[in-house]
Amino acid sequence: RRSLKADHGSLQRMPLSKLLAYHTDLWLSKSPTSKIWGLLAGTIGDQVYYRRFGKTFVRRLPKEFNDRRSEGQLRQRALFKAMLGMSALLGSALQRGLTKEAHGRGHTEANEFVRMNKSRFVYEEGKVSVDYASLELSYGSLAVVAITGCKKRGRKVKVTFRTDGCVGAKGSGDVVHFYAVEPAVGVCELVASVDRDEGVAEFELPDLGEEAEGVKRFHLYAMAEKASTAKRPTLSAEEKRCNKKHRNINRTVSRTVYVGMVEVK
Repeated sequence: RRSLKADHGSLQRMPLSKLLAYHTDLWLSKSPTSKIWGLLAGTIGDQVYYRRFGKTFVRRLPKEFNDRRSEGQLRQRALFKAMLGMSALLGSALQRGLTKEAHGRGHTEANEFVRMNKSRFVYEEGKVSVDYASLELSYGSLAVVAITGCKKRGRKVKVTFRTDGCVGAKGSGDVVHFYAVEPAVGVCELVASVDRDEGVAEFELPDLGEEAEGVKRFHLYAMAEKASTAKRPTLSAEEKRCNKKHRNINRTVSRTVYVGMVEVK
């Protein structure tokens, strides 16, 4: 093969990693089982084999790392990991609330969430804390939902909100969605969707079962959406990957409102 031809001088000038890749590719091409060995990928001893552009390459695993992991690096990594983890947890809510804004900027919903919520994540003494009351799960031009009350009895919750007093609210046909988020257990569920004109939403918090011990702390969020798209389903990031026919919907929504935190024993 032309890609395997090299004179003696060029071989001497080759870096070790490329030289190993050259001989590996040459050996694989002449092997009777080249069609099988040509797909070689993985780690053997201190060498890593991988495929690029139909060719097999090899490189050595580093024995020492120059990464000193300064305080700044640890802080940035911890913050980034926490923000990505939170965006993954809020996947379906972000798909409803941030798709239109994200597409307008050429971002994914996760990237847009990180951009909008950087200041809500604080790194102190090796740990990351989150200001759940100020998280933005949605962004749009609809009138913000004005919460007037929240009562709990067991797992049942009743939330009241205004239907007048702001432009675009009364008689608009908007739908108000309520999400319950329990970060410690990793739960984010749409618990209610009601017409804005109703002014009240009653729902039950998710049953986490007996495996979730201790006090569960649900953070409740509300956002409004135009009725024309409100009934269209949302999918998590994993569901979107599995459903090739799914198409993101540019929804018209309001900004997020934090309803409050509800504890359930």
